[in-house]
Amino acid sequence: MLLGTHTGLYTLGEDGTVTGPVGGIDLDAMGLTATGDNLYASGHPGPSTPAELGAPNLGIIRSQDGGETWEPVAFTGEKDFHALTAGPDGTLYGQDAGDGAVLISTDGGVSWSPTGSTLLAFGLEVDAVGRIIAVTPDGPQVSTDRGESFAALTDAPNLFLMAASPDRQRLVGVDANDTIWTVTGAGSWQEVGTVHGTAQAITITDEGDVLSFGWGEHGR
Repeated sequence: MLLGTHTGLYTLGEDGTVTGPVGGIDLDAMGLTATGDNLYASGHPGPSTPAELGAPNLGIIRSQDGGETWEPVAFTGEKDFHALTAGPDGTLYGQDAGDGAVLISTDGGVSWSPTGSTLLAFGLEVDAVGRIIAVTPDGPQVSTDRGESFAALTDAPNLFLMAASPDRQRLVGVDANDTIWTVTGAGSWQEVGTVHGTAQAITITDEGDVLSFGWGEHGR
């Protein structure tokens, strides 16, 4: 498993051992996603991040070797995407932290177009049927038109963290009361546990294992 942090990408082994940063690169990965064999990231360079990746913002960068090396793809030195995700068809979606605009790329991140939506999103995910779900201060919002518009996700808890399983069939999230929720497809959200400490990220495997990561603690 790869962890995107403010000081680079780290690997998490099955025994809980964390190593890194991968490739010795100390980039601040504010946004991170994967599609196929490609990793995409955005954020800011660290003190020893290669200069060609851009500053003060990384724009969109890509790795084809698991984060060992990176190349600039778009908006080099310009934009900072705090929310970045990929759909099952490889389409990339991101939210520009500068103005809140949601952008879309269908060519591997080389070119981007505004979808027409602007929102404050703490995170973006795409499920198995292509719905884009945004975690916002007003609760989860959903788009069924590739980001052109968003509406409240009916009956969803008010989550501040969310992630999709690798097969995108399940979503998992955390609410302000530290409760963990999951949903499969168009089903109902279910409480499945409580996070340990202050959660900063969460994920779920195809097998249904939920892992949360927080300040000084991580739980399963």
